Amino acid sequence: MSNSKSWIVARNKPNQDKIALINLERQNFEFFQPKFKTMSRIRNNFKEIIKPVFPGYIFIAINLEERNWHKINNTRGISSILLFGNEIPLIHYKLIEELKHRISLDNILEPANPFEVGMNTEITIGPFAQLIGKIDEIDTDQRIWILLDILGTQPRVSINKLNLTPQK
Repeated sequence: MSNSKSWIVARNKPNQDKIALINLERQNFEFFQPKFKTMSRIRNNFKEIIKPVFPGYIFIAINLEERNWHKINNTRGISSILLFGNEIPLIHYKLIEELKHRISLDNILEPANPFEVGMNTEITIGPFAQLIGKIDEIDTDQRIWILLDILGTQPRVSINKLNLTPQK
């Protein structure tokens, strides 16, 4: 990326992320909207969903020499370019590149694993919610084996890491 390219932030219209992204792509704008995976409860079922890291905002690359950024405000799905006063704050391309290095190929942020064997963790969802246990083993597929202290015994249970909170 050349030094004449910077990034700006545009605000989406409510519930029009996909429309904005499609129309920015049609106009040959480079854009970036990082996302993350989270668990959500839908009708008593827990489902993994993907949400934007910055809901309602998209990073858009502009070339300062071409001054082609004026048409962004008229793009379907975009509400406006983010301004501070009357100035458009520019984001250095290195910051966006750093963000891109932290995500997977499908723009999903892969957080660092905060869990380690031997640490205490609280279960946040399910029949063992609010119980604290000690991590016994960490599998590669989002599962963590925990030793719970229940009535003087230590049963070993497997919990999805999205349903756990590390304890300090």
